[in-house]
Amino acid sequence: MEVEVKLFGNLGHYLPEGGNRFSFTKHFDEKTTVEHLLKELSLPEAMPVLVVVNGRRVEKEYVLQDRDDVVLFSPAEGG
Repeated sequence: MEVEVKLFGNLGHYLPEGGNRFSFTKHFDEKTTVEHLLKELSLPEAMPVLVVVNGRRVEKEYVLQDRDDVVLFSPAEGG
């Protein structure tokens, strides 16, 4: 299955080679979860990440589907 992944903010440092400025397309096996995607990108487990798939916020247990549009970003900090 093919998934479009977009990384914003400081997550851009984890963009794999071959991606464009903010995103990349990747083929995944069926039953791949968001958690697997985050590990594959080598994101630190302690890093807070918001995940939005097809316009809806999802948890790390979400199973990716063919042609999903995944957006990853860090929540804003400050006060």
